[in-house]
Amino acid sequence: MSGHPKKSKLAFFIFMAVVMVTMSGYFFAKKKSEPEFRTKIERIMFEKKNKSPKYILTLPEKKQKLPSKNKPSFLSEEPVKLETIEDFVKAAPLLAKLKDSSNHYSLNVVENIPDLIEKKDNFTLPKISNQNKKPWVEYGHQIQIAPNFYKVSVIFKNTGIDTKTFESMNKALPSEVSFSFSPYTIKASEMISNARKFGHETYMDLLLASKNVLKADNGPLAMGITVTPQENMYRFYKALSVNAPIGGMIIVDGLVDETTKNQLSNYLQELQQRGLLAIDATSGQEIDNIQVPNLPRKKADIVISDDFTQENIRNLLLKAEQTAREKGQVLIVATPKPIVITAIKNWVETFSPQLSYEEMKEQNITSIERPFALVPVSNLVVE
Repeated sequence: MSGHPKKSKLAFFIFMAVVMVTMSGYFFAKKKSEPEFRTKIERIMFEKKNKSPKYILTLPEKKQKLPSKNKPSFLSEEPVKLETIEDFVKAAPLLAKLKDSSNHYSLNVVENIPDLIEKKDNFTLPKISNQNKKPWVEYGHQIQIAPNFYKVSVIFKNTGIDTKTFESMNKALPSEVSFSFSPYTIKASEMISNARKFGHETYMDLLLASKNVLKADNGPLAMGITVTPQENMYRFYKALSVNAPIGGMIIVDGLVDETTKNQLSNYLQELQQRGLLAIDATSGQEIDNIQVPNLPRKKADIVISDDFTQENIRNLLLKAEQTAREKGQVLIVATPKPIVITAIKNWVETFSPQLSYEEMKEQNITSIERPFALVPVSNLVVE
């Protein structure tokens, strides 16, 4: 009987040892089976069984940003603190804050060339001269760019409605940026001449019927689907008759279908016969499918016309760069909103300077970081 207590104690110790080994194995196995958490939030989500407690928002994970010394300034995504009225004013894309461009020169032609205009039904319209000189060529401005650079052309449509906006962009944007004026612009002739004094090529908007005619109307100078072809041609002439040098028309997005195809064909033929350029800024390919021999024309690659968020504008400009690299050139048609004007001004200022081989050698430059060259619209067109 005296040995029973010893056996009991021995059995107890053996039992405890087995329990400890088992618990230890379970503990280490549990630890081994848990995932490796990359962030504090992942650990909290795991411990809370994927429930999202409010205090997760108070535990931002500090992430180390990779260095990006070559990142263009217009692509900056750093958050802006908006705590005071002064912060809001500083962050707002106000045109008054834009500095005048240092890259300005006057075009050779700032007023109509007499041989390139004609009077018709009380309209002053562009025409091809008797010497076969064409307005889009004579009023355009051809520039030379350095080898290995990609051509980038920007044209702002719907220009001139807001006088203050026009005055700001006329001075702030480089001369190579082109303007297309709304047919509803007051004193369009004066504005066009002024724009050309700052080096900007000038065009006019061609307004189509609204895609949703029951809810929106592009006005009495837009193509109508319920009016006669004669009335539509009257509106076309009215838009062209600004008595100032214009190289062509920008076809603004609108209704393009079988009901408008014939009238659009008449417009394009009229542009061809008058030696004018046609820029297609519509969202579809229907106008491209209208064949008009010998018409100088160009389809816009990028159109900035509705979503004016910083993210969308930034993505479209990145897409423009990619297109330029792939095709050798890119055409951007944009709406003159302050945020768009500011973004494009900042963007083109990131382009690498066009240096000669000797200049690159002297400055010890071995590669061109951003080989984009800003050119007027006419530089992208081949008749």
